Amino acid sequence: MVDENKQKNKREQWKKQFLNNLKKEAVKNIIAGMGDLARLDAKVNNTYTVYIKDGRMIKQPTNGKRVVINGKVQN
Repeated sequence: MVDENKQKNKREQWKKQFLNNLKKEAVKNIIAGMGDLARLDAKVNNTYTVYIKDGRMIKQPTNGKRVVINGKVQN
């Protein structure tokens, strides 16, 4: 009986960990998709995208040339 409870607890822990990993992957995919949509939207509307990379704000027009805005981003 004790072994069955241990196995059940292990299964439950594995299930929780598996679901958490799935959620993290889903969020990563959604974020990547939103970035792609933002670039596509900028191209269609002839504007630019702004994002943060390595603590700096980057402005990227549709021609692909990146411009750093105001140096470092403060937290």
